[in-house]
Amino acid sequence: MYMDLSDSKKDELICILTNELRVLRAKMEISQHDLADRIGITRQTLGMIEKKKHRMTWNHFMALLFVFKSNDGSSEILDRIGAYPDELDRYIKLSDGERS
Repeated sequence: MYMDLSDSKKDELICILTNELRVLRAKMEISQHDLADRIGITRQTLGMIEKKKHRMTWNHFMALLFVFKSNDGSSEILDRIGAYPDELDRYIKLSDGERS
C-alpha cells in the first residue's frame, strides 16, 4: 500500500528541520561545507537555507534527515523536535518494493 504525506505536512517538517539545522549540524560537529558535500549541494546553498534565505526542498530535507538519523546525537534531537514523526517513518520504509 502506498502512503503519501500531504504537502502541508512536508512543509511543516521542512520548517522544523530548517529551524534546527544549525543545532543539528553543531551536534554532529560537521561544517557547512562537509554537510553540503554529503547531500550534494553547495556550502552557499546550505548557508542560505540555514539563514532562511533559500527554501529547503523536500529532496534536501530527506537527504539531511538520513545524515542526521545516522548520528546518535542528532538522531535524538530529530525525534525530540518532531522532525521524524511516525508517519514519516512509515513513508520512507519500503515493503516489497512499495511504500507502506
